[in-house]
Amino acid sequence: MTLGNIRYIGLHALCAAVFIFVLNFYILKSELESAVLWAIGFGAMAAGLAYQQTKRTGS
Repeated sequence: MTLGNIRYIGLHALCAAVFIFVLNFYILKSELESAVLWAIGFGAMAAGLAYQQTKRTGS
């Protein structure tokens, strides 16, 4: 795995986590603990999807 792939996966995870946190905490007005847990979950899922995309042939 190259440094570019790791950066790609990390950026996807970070962006998804920040988006879900802002959505939950500021827009939906949920509690901090809930917003953080959702952010961690969505960040992990985004990292998994980005990892799968780096493993595809031809990309």
